[in-house]
Amino acid sequence: MKSTQTWQILLGVALLLFGVYVAIPYGTFASAIYVAASVFAATAVVFAVRHRAPFYPAAWLLLAYGLALCAIGHAIWYWLDLYGLEPFPSLADAFYLAAYPLFAASLWLLGGQNTRDDGALSDALIVGISATVLSWALLIAPYVYDPGLTLLQLLISAAYPVADLILLPLVLRLVFLHRTRLTAHRLLLVGWFAYFAADLLYAHGNSVGWYAPGGLTDGLWLIAYALFIAAAWHPSAAVEPDSRASRAELSGRRLLILGAASVLVPAVILVTAGTQFEIVRVAAIASILLFLLVMHRMAGLLRETHRQAEVLEGLSQIDPLTGAVNRRQLDYELKRELSRAVRRQTDLSIAFIDLDHFKQFNDTYGHQAGDSLLKEIVAVWHGVLRPTDVVARIGGEEFLVLFPDTNSNQAQIVSERLRNLMPHGQTFSAGLATLQPDESAENFIARADNAMYQAKSRGRNRVVFAVP
Repeated sequence: MKSTQTWQILLGVALLLFGVYVAIPYGTFASAIYVAASVFAATAVVFAVRHRAPFYPAAWLLLAYGLALCAIGHAIWYWLDLYGLEPFPSLADAFYLAAYPLFAASLWLLGGQNTRDDGALSDALIVGISATVLSWALLIAPYVYDPGLTLLQLLISAAYPVADLILLPLVLRLVFLHRTRLTAHRLLLVGWFAYFAADLLYAHGNSVGWYAPGGLTDGLWLIAYALFIAAAWHPSAAVEPDSRASRAELSGRRLLILGAASVLVPAVILVTAGTQFEIVRVAAIASILLFLLVMHRMAGLLRETHRQAEVLEGLSQIDPLTGAVNRRQLDYELKRELSRAVRRQTDLSIAFIDLDHFKQFNDTYGHQAGDSLLKEIVAVWHGVLRPTDVVARIGGEEFLVLFPDTNSNQAQIVSERLRNLMPHGQTFSAGLATLQPDESAENFIARADNAMYQAKSRGRNRVVFAVP
């Protein structure tokens, strides 16, 4: 069976189990279907790791182990509920809550070990802290102020939204970091939002009394499991994620998300002010944390802007093919060295170099081989020249080498060394010139250029001195 069909078939089977569970009356058969669907999800993800070899297999295995713990929790919960026992709190909650650390580790690994994702994590934390305030106001606070709950019931009731709030920044980090380029990640992310929605509805339903097993709320967890299966079996799960988002990226959509998250906290303060002092206190603390995170984010953007400016400045000075400096940077270097030579009364020499029969080399071996030859030549030259010497590419196969503090005899020795190190039997013709008193840069280069043409006319593969 083709992998492009396998994930669709497995998704269809999982969704069919969801449909049957929601359609039939709640009871023993429905409970058995639910537990079977949970076991099917964990098993299918494990088989995907073994037979489809997804990227970051450990992350997918952690997800499968978490689903297995959930399956055990479902079996215990339904057994207690069908026998008329109070299922909350129970041993099932221990298995449910134990799955969350595995889910968190899975999401962290799927995000990769990128060392430049602090922008994605900071943005995710901004949204996560705002969601914390909203969750406190809607889900956690009602349990805190419920005098009918024991301490254990209070802790377990609050543990589920808290666990979701820990997972939420990790999910958002994955969104911001990879921009959900992979279909497998898209399926996984939609599955997690379905999982969060189920937890949210379950917690709210329990707090106000409308939740009952066997309905759409429980079905949302099955939808999440179905999407997890499809994600693990999708062919794109085997592709290495490409971290498209840099620390500096702040798209319009992302900025809208961060802005909405920042506005959410003061909105909660406005709604609850004067009625729930504890919620106002939590919201105020979150506002401070959000401000600090936004400042950290802006500082990161500023650092990245400076780094990119330095990179662009370097690109504007370097020939992208060979790594030699370009004509623009040569003009700057030549002007600086001319001024230095005049000021300090030191020698300055240049070599105007043109490769021999380079067009014939391209025609014989192809332009790609010609480009490789140019890169190799410059690399060889850089290996023998001083750090103060400058190699500039000024044409297709024309180069100019700048020799500070170098007289004509020294320049000839170095130029001959460069000629003898030419790879693949390639040769060059070069014209040498040493700076004369009161000579302009244009005349300096022109003399070396003329000497190079003399080397060509004398049979190529030689170095000729320019006439003073």
